[in-house]
Amino acid sequence: MDDASTRPNLPVAMTDDIVASSRDAIITIDPKGRLTSFNPGAEAIFGLRASETVGRTVAEVFLPIEELDVFTDCVLEAVGNPDQEHSANISLNRGNRVLHLSVRAALLRHKGTGDRVGVLVMISDESERVEFLAKSAERERERAATGRFIVAILTIFSVFTLLLEPIQKLAQARFFDFGPVMALLTLVVIAFMINRWFSPSSATIGLNLRPQRRYLIEAVVWSIAACIPMTLAKYLSLGLAQNPGDPPAPLFSFYVLDDGTKVDSVGLYAIGLLVYLISVPFQQFAVRCAIQAPLQSFLTGVVGPAGWIANLTATLLFAVLHAHLNPVVSLAVILPSLLWGWLFMRSDSIVTPIVSHAIIGVYAIFILGVFAGLDQV
Repeated sequence: MDDASTRPNLPVAMTDDIVASSRDAIITIDPKGRLTSFNPGAEAIFGLRASETVGRTVAEVFLPIEELDVFTDCVLEAVGNPDQEHSANISLNRGNRVLHLSVRAALLRHKGTGDRVGVLVMISDESERVEFLAKSAERERERAATGRFIVAILTIFSVFTLLLEPIQKLAQARFFDFGPVMALLTLVVIAFMINRWFSPSSATIGLNLRPQRRYLIEAVVWSIAACIPMTLAKYLSLGLAQNPGDPPAPLFSFYVLDDGTKVDSVGLYAIGLLVYLISVPFQQFAVRCAIQAPLQSFLTGVVGPAGWIANLTATLLFAVLHAHLNPVVSLAVILPSLLWGWLFMRSDSIVTPIVSHAIIGVYAIFILGVFAGLDQV
């Protein structure tokens, strides 16, 4: 069995190379407190050169630097009491970055005789680990707040769905369904209050009102593209539903109410259009900022396609909000809602789904007359 005397020793030059190549700071100090070595890692961390430090005492080198009081005390204690290991954690400001350092000082002995030759000080840069732990802790706090936020919002949506029928009975007949709209606005207000209570960040809820221009252009282009198959679908459905000998039904029915009544009054048309455009931002805020964005934040790191799962969940809830109109209408909003959720994911802004919703909604309801088309199918 090999003993210490028969084990191969590293050449001194190789040992010096290892010390010089180390990213950690390595400092040696003699029993009188003078620095005997100061490797490149130490130069990088402290911003000092070996030629300026070697041969000088610990007090001369480090005491003038205010940020190093804890470090200096640790090293001086190690010099005065070398039989014990001393450690400390310090932070240094380096421009826009803070270095988090772990300091360990231990007795340095001569390899051959075992005599005390000084103190070995090793300083490890733990900045990446500390930053990772800080981000992880912040992430967990954000996830906890987001989880509570989602539970509260889902509860509100459930109550809204249960109260939908009595709300409808209070709506004004044969004009515009103000009951569900007012309930939705109330939902948004409550969601906003909950948001202020749990305080997730604006980035978490996607409340960005200044998207990049290319995302706005993308929203417009995709919205126009979505109107084309919608028009073709209605055209084909009207052709299939038409009886022989009957005059062809108009493709563009303009504004038609939920029950199929066509609005001929320009004033009522304008009021309906205005109310719809006002409701669009509130709908998208409730679905995207109150549901999709927090849910995506909550699921990120837990499941792979967190964005699409959040988008699908928000879309299904959005479809539920239209269940009082017509089951077919409720199903018809699923694909546009997925598009709006995708635009929201890409831009991280609530503006793009609002723009797309306004374009598609106005075309479908106030120009194409999608309700009339669906009623005829």
